[in-house]
Order: sequence, then C-alpha cells, then structure tokens
Amino acid sequence: MKYPYLQERGRFAPIVPIRLKGKDGWLTVDAYVDSGATYSTFKSEIAEILGIDLDKAEKVYATVGSGTLITVYLKEVDIEFAGKFFKVTLGFSKQLGIGFNVLGRKGFFENFLITFNEKERYIDFL
Repeated sequence: MKYPYLQERGRFAPIVPIRLKGKDGWLTVDAYVDSGATYSTFKSEIAEILGIDLDKAEKVYATVGSGTLITVYLKEVDIEFAGKFFKVTLGFSKQLGIGFNVLGRKGFFENFLITFNEKERYIDFL
C-alpha cells in the first residue's frame, strides 16, 4: 500500500494513519514512520483515550535523539495498518517532545517490506 508523505511543519514526512484498538473500539492516529527508531512511542494522551492504565504498564527509560532519557510505559496493543491486523508493544510517554507519534522498527517493520521514496514523497508497504 502506498501512502503519500504528509506536510508537517513545512516539510514532507512519512506520516501514516494507523488504527489502535482500545476498550471502546478503534482509534485512528497519525504516526511518523521512523527507520531510525527501535521502538514505537506515542503520546501518553493516546493511552488515556485507549483506556490503558499506565500505572499498570511496564516502565522503562528510553534515550531519544538528543541523548536525553525519557520515561516510557510499554503495553501490547492490537493495531491495524495497510490491511493487516497484528499486536505491537507500544511505548507511551508524557515526555515525548517531538510533537508526533513514532512508529519504530521493533514489532512493526517486521510485518512489511517498506520502501521510502523521497524523490516522489511516498512510502510503500508490501
């Protein structure tokens, strides 16, 4: 499936819509597909909407691009993307300072052959 890059802060970026299953059904959110990120990390507000109690999630510390450690709460979530349904352990953090959710390699990339086409500004998932 081919997704055109979206414009974010005046630049085109590989941002795609994904669906996350919560206690009240499915929630569609946008996320930046980041081949440089090991783990997928979302804003903590998303966990609240999904009905995830972060106090009951596994707490870890992750290093972000600036070298800073942030607190991340891990929880396995059902997702739907590009016509596939699977589970991914997502991180949720109140300290995610980049302004958007991130889809990292672990648990997500293994489900697809992913091609970034910077010239034509799209990302393809097979």
